[in-house]
Amino acid sequence: MKKFLTCVLAIALVGGFVFAGGGKESGSKRVKIGVALASQAQYRFKFDQKIMENKAAELGADIIFQYANYDATKQANQVENLISQGIDVLILNVVSGNMVNLVEKVRKEGIPVITFDNTVEGAQVELNVDRDNVKVGQLQLQSAIDFIGPKGGNVVLVKGDPGSAVAQRISKGYDMVAAKNANIKIVANQFHEAWSPEKALKTVENALSANHDNIQAFVCSADSVAMGIVPAIKAAKLDGKTFLCGMDVEVSAAKLINQGVMTMSIWTDIISGDQRTVEAAVKLAKGEKLVPDEIQKIGGFDIPVLLVDVVPITKTNLRKWLKEIAPEGWATEAEIFGN
Repeated sequence: MKKFLTCVLAIALVGGFVFAGGGKESGSKRVKIGVALASQAQYRFKFDQKIMENKAAELGADIIFQYANYDATKQANQVENLISQGIDVLILNVVSGNMVNLVEKVRKEGIPVITFDNTVEGAQVELNVDRDNVKVGQLQLQSAIDFIGPKGGNVVLVKGDPGSAVAQRISKGYDMVAAKNANIKIVANQFHEAWSPEKALKTVENALSANHDNIQAFVCSADSVAMGIVPAIKAAKLDGKTFLCGMDVEVSAAKLINQGVMTMSIWTDIISGDQRTVEAAVKLAKGEKLVPDEIQKIGGFDIPVLLVDVVPITKTNLRKWLKEIAPEGWATEAEIFGN
């Protein structure tokens, strides 16, 4: 298998990689990109939309956005609507990783599919764009272990939606690190539907009660659930004393990092990721060659992948992140560093 993948990538680097599906023959007409995103509740997606719109305009393409708000039926209907509007390629951030039928339906229309910030297990797609979520899980739990120190301690894993490939891959990263560190004890390990802050709070309240507040780290798969459990941490008077992390560096999370309540959040380089996604969409729609970063085995298929870089954000590099890395308008200094 390694020889096969090496051969595939070598061919890609020499002559470009032509994805299956090829896209509709667009000729001289403007490419029309459909984007179906899981929810407007995610803070980052409004920035993703702006970055993608700017890149599409730069490339002379039209782009249409739909938000499903974590409703799989609604998302399926929205995709139907995008197809009826004559899209040439679909960027799909699925509500659930189990939406194989939806992907297959789109591809049967001759429309290439790019899965974005989530995968669909068991479906062939032309491209997957995502951060290395296994790496995210490894970074989060290893950082917690480093924070706790050699004596070890009790850890709570506060995970995302069980149907999300993102949450499942982050969980895989947790498992890999936990297997090598016998000095920590996972006292609670729970997924939460729709990344629910309310359900996450209940999980943590129960864990604190069961362990008499003796918990040294709360490792959360996203900022939404991390911020959701802060009231329980503060009620136990553990804020600033225990490790707490998330992902996405939302404004409220960044403020909590500056205050010392949260220890860390994982940042995804969305500017580069969004721009490369739109570039790939236009090329796919035109049937042009494209080179992936790697080929991954996802749900039994060899899927071309564009990888989006991630970096831990702590109080040490928080100000530099805001000035040099975050998209314009993500947050102001006053919002994060003000009283």
